[in-house]
Amino acid sequence: MTYILALEGGLLPLVQAGGTIGWILLGLSIVALALVFLHMWSIRRSRLLPSVQIEAISSCVQRGDLEGALATCKKHRGDGLPASMAAAAITRMRNSPLGALEVHEAAEEAGVAEVARLSRSLEGLSVIAAIAPLLGLLGTVLGMVDAFQAIGDQGPHAAPELASSISLALVTTLLGLSLAIPCVALHAWFRVRLEGIAAEAGLVMESVLSPLMKQGAA
Repeated sequence: MTYILALEGGLLPLVQAGGTIGWILLGLSIVALALVFLHMWSIRRSRLLPSVQIEAISSCVQRGDLEGALATCKKHRGDGLPASMAAAAITRMRNSPLGALEVHEAAEEAGVAEVARLSRSLEGLSVIAAIAPLLGLLGTVLGMVDAFQAIGDQGPHAAPELASSISLALVTTLLGLSLAIPCVALHAWFRVRLEGIAAEAGLVMESVLSPLMKQGAA
């Protein structure tokens, strides 16, 4: 009955019914929500693959103005994938004995590094998805321990304590799974979204840097 009343009363009574574990899971839910909004802002095509940045770099490369291209990359570095990839390609071209032959490899390596950096930011959701069910299980175990202790101490008169302990066990499991399932799904969605943008960035930058690659092929 306690569980039903808590469920009907909204989130706060449900969390209160979960005890300390319930409050911890509520805190993790707030963190997870903040991470979701952060990733929705940071993992966007318009941010990671801005057309203005691409056009500026492409214009410089087409004119053969590598200094201008590097200046543009420096200005926009950290704002998207094109600046990092183009800067790495032009720098490698200038410093490597192979010159233009390494443009594609350098751009690809820079892209992979940027994607890896962004992927690491997703680990927060992954960690929450992993520990939430464990916290729910911990609450379940604690609730069952309390239930058996109540039975041992009071015997057949332990019904109220028994019901409260079982409620704790069920509620923490519910809260843990309710947090973990969306986190797993959102983590996968953000990762797929990031990989899709990265693949598109590779194709776009191959076109932008093609004049430099042609120098290596000539």
